[in-house]
Amino acid sequence: MRRLILIVTVVFLAAAAGVMMPETAYAMDEPEGVSLYDIMIFHDLLYEDDFTAIVPYHISFETTPDDAINQTFIFSVLSENGTTQLGAVTAHPRYYGGYGKGVVMFYLQSGMVWNRPYIFRVQQNPVYYPSPQKWDFTIGNNQYSTDADQSQGLRAKIIDSATELSTEWNVDLLSSGDSGQTVLSTYGELYYLNAVPGLQIMCPELFSVQIETPDYTKRAWSYTLAEVLRTKYAGTLIEDFMTGYAGLFSMETNTAMDIGSIFVFAIVIIISAWKFKASLLAAFTDGYTVLLLLMLEGFISMIIVGFIAFLSTLLGGIILFFNRS
Repeated sequence: MRRLILIVTVVFLAAAAGVMMPETAYAMDEPEGVSLYDIMIFHDLLYEDDFTAIVPYHISFETTPDDAINQTFIFSVLSENGTTQLGAVTAHPRYYGGYGKGVVMFYLQSGMVWNRPYIFRVQQNPVYYPSPQKWDFTIGNNQYSTDADQSQGLRAKIIDSATELSTEWNVDLLSSGDSGQTVLSTYGELYYLNAVPGLQIMCPELFSVQIETPDYTKRAWSYTLAEVLRTKYAGTLIEDFMTGYAGLFSMETNTAMDIGSIFVFAIVIIISAWKFKASLLAAFTDGYTVLLLLMLEGFISMIIVGFIAFLSTLLGGIILFFNRS
């Protein structure tokens, strides 16, 4: 019994020691080479004075690591003296774990000064590298885009990058859109929408399906069409006849035409329901069709026709409600 207690105690202490031991970093091979090249900075893409850096990288290994690059390497942009980190990102591991060649992007809405020698850094993740190394690359004035249209400059940069990576990965990242211009293929969209977040808004011309923000303007309504229809027969025999007809009842010509049209509307409904045994809804549809034709021919006001449609819809809804309750 004492031996059993002793064994259980030893096992418990060993397990507790294992839990309390500090986590050790993974050990990975060192890369053969690390470089950032052809960095290009753009501005005013989403907001005034914003800062967008497209940063191609090349991180090569003799044997591709099992862990993806978004776990093992950190990309950052620093102030000119390297003391302040202004932003940090990880690469998108779409192909070959993200190793070899690829692209990362930095976007800062404000706080960056144009044509300043900022430092872009690649650093090993200390979780995977016990003694992490870092590589710094300082940019110059020639890496700030001078394109008059910054969106088009970004488009040209992404196309150059996609052309290079298509060869690197043996995957077609570009294709031709319906208009014949070069756009990202499905594979290109899958990569660049993750590697360059917001690209579809910054440069919609790179995509076969584009995001646009429609400009809605409030429509100014008028009675122009209604007035045109009511004066359609001005100076004709039809107007003379309707004027004489209206005079018999001491009415205005337009009022007489409105009443006559409503009378025809009612007659059509009665004939359709009585003679042709149509349902009330079908009879009303027949009558309203005739009423619309009379409106288009200028015999009845468009406003009255619309009001009849509103009342009919309201009454129909009330009847349907009570029939189902």
